[in-house]
Amino acid sequence: MKVAIFLFLLLVSSGCEEPTIRNRIHAHFAAWNRQDFEHEDFKAFLNDSILIWHNKKIGNGQLSVFDPNSAWKQWDKAWNGSYQLDSVIIDTQQHKVTANFTETNDFNKLIGMPEGYRARVTYWLDSKGRVKEVLYDWADQNPEMKEKLKPIVEWALKNDSSAIAEAYLQNGFQPSATNAAKWKKILNGYLNR
Repeated sequence: MKVAIFLFLLLVSSGCEEPTIRNRIHAHFAAWNRQDFEHEDFKAFLNDSILIWHNKKIGNGQLSVFDPNSAWKQWDKAWNGSYQLDSVIIDTQQHKVTANFTETNDFNKLIGMPEGYRARVTYWLDSKGRVKEVLYDWADQNPEMKEKLKPIVEWALKNDSSAIAEAYLQNGFQPSATNAAKWKKILNGYLNR
């Protein structure tokens, strides 16, 4: 009994109780929607360095150091990215949060996905309730995006191959403000063909 009380007090005192975590993740996503990546609501949920995986948590992960001007954050700003939390599942025993969300942005609207796309992100928290590991999982949930991009990429390869080669290397996005501008030019050409 003493061990259970100790563990409960440890979780409560460390910021890992469910209401605190729920409030922090909602504040984090609200700051993301404002593109206020330096705001305490955004940063307070994250460690300065985090291990990240995409689609499956295999291997050691990729080290990511917090940067309010990172390439993906520049991409989000350039395309007016917005995130709607669909559900948040908190597992205080495993210090894990799973958030299902829908992202909409101008890019998705221009390629023909005005409803955006659904994704799942899983966060593992440290003893202070801050994110230490992240798994982004969106590949299986959004086959429509590749279908929508295929005719655009094919058109761009024929009409502006250097721009698409720089902006969509190896069939993957190269996020940045610069590449967002290249995509805007590509999409403008495609839509006005």
